[in-house]
Amino acid sequence: MDKKKDTVYEFYNLALYEYEQGTGLEELQEILQDYEHQEMYLECAGIKLAIQYIEFLINLQIIIYINKINENTRNQRLS
Repeated sequence: MDKKKDTVYEFYNLALYEYEQGTGLEELQEILQDYEHQEMYLECAGIKLAIQYIEFLINLQIIIYINKINENTRNQRLS
């Protein structure tokens, strides 16, 4: 069981590293599809988890940005 977890964790970290090095989400999706075609499901699980994490962080940054814009707009109206 630990070997399976290690494989998932290894590909999770590898996908995050690749993203940090400039690989786009679309490219990671293509890599995921390649592994799916090869039926390498543990590797897929790690890559998919990384993609979901990256998407979460992107959405979080968008929410923070929108909240800052809304806060600045409110502050300008009150001034």
